Amino acid sequence: MENDLNRAEWSFFVTTLKEEARDVLWKVGSSVAPETLVKSVMKQLEALGPKPEAEESRSQEEIWKQVKEVLLKAAYDTRPYCIKCGECCSKGSPTLTLDDVSLLRKGKIGPNDVFTIRTGEVVSDNRVESTLKNQEERIKIRETADDKTCVFYQKWNRECSIYDDRPAQCRLQECWDPKPEAFSDLSPLTRYDLLQDTGDIWQIIQRHDERCSHEDFSREISRLGATKGQTVEKILELLSFDHHVREFVTQELGIDGQTLELLFGRPLSDSLHYYGLEIEEQSDGTFILRPVKEPEAG
Repeated sequence: MENDLNRAEWSFFVTTLKEEARDVLWKVGSSVAPETLVKSVMKQLEALGPKPEAEESRSQEEIWKQVKEVLLKAAYDTRPYCIKCGECCSKGSPTLTLDDVSLLRKGKIGPNDVFTIRTGEVVSDNRVESTLKNQEERIKIRETADDKTCVFYQKWNRECSIYDDRPAQCRLQECWDPKPEAFSDLSPLTRYDLLQDTGDIWQIIQRHDERCSHEDFSREISRLGATKGQTVEKILELLSFDHHVREFVTQELGIDGQTLELLFGRPLSDSLHYYGLEIEEQSDGTFILRPVKEPEAG
C-alpha cells in the first residue's frame, strides 16, 4: 500500500489507523498497544486499500468502514473472554429459553423483570434498524425505555446485577467473536412452559389470545383503507377487550401491573404507532382512532 501513497499520505494514514485502534481497544477493554494491533492486521488492511480508479467501486466511507471492522475484530481477539463491558447488554435484552426456567422458579429473575412478545406482534429489530413481525412467542428481559439496555445492566459500574445467574443467551453471547449459530440449539421459553398449570389464569390467557391476537389486530388495521374506515369499530373492540382483561385481572386477582406484560404481552395500544395510528379518549369516555399527529413546525 505504501507504494501507492506518497510518504506524507502514508504517515497520515498510519497515524489515523493508530488512533482508530486506540478507540476500539478502549471499547473492548484490551490493554494491547495500538501499534501492536495495527501491525497484527496490516496485511488485511493493505488488501483493503484503494484500487486503481477504474477498478474501485467503493466510496472512501465504505473503505474506512471495512478498515474499522478489521480493527474491531482484531481487538476483540486480544481478549477472548467476557470482561463485563456491557457491549452486549446495551444492544437489547436477552430472550429467555427453556434453559432459564430455573432462574424464574428460584426467583433470580422475577415476573416483573420480563415481558412477553406475542406471535405476530410488530417489533423493532436493532440489528437492521427496522421493524418486523415476531414469528413465534418469546419472553424477554425488560429493557430501559430510553436506549433499550437490559434492565439488569448497571451503567454506573458497568456490571450485570445477575451476572452469576444470567440467562443462557447471555452465557453464549460473545461480542468479541459473534456466532449467530451459537443460539440455534436454544428453545425459546413461552408462557405455556411457565403458566400452563395456573388454572384460571391460564384460561384467561388463552381466551385473551383468542379474542385479541396480533394477527387479528394487524389484519383489521390493514383493512382500514379498503373499507374506508368501516373496520374502526372492530379495532376499537380489540383494544377494549385487551384493556378490560388487564383491568379485570388487576382488580379481581390482585396481580401487579407489570406482571400483566408477562401474562398478556404488551398492550395492543402500544403497537398502534407502528401503523401510524393513535387512540384518543373523548370527554364522554369514548375513544377514537386517528392518524398520528405530525409535530408542528417551529
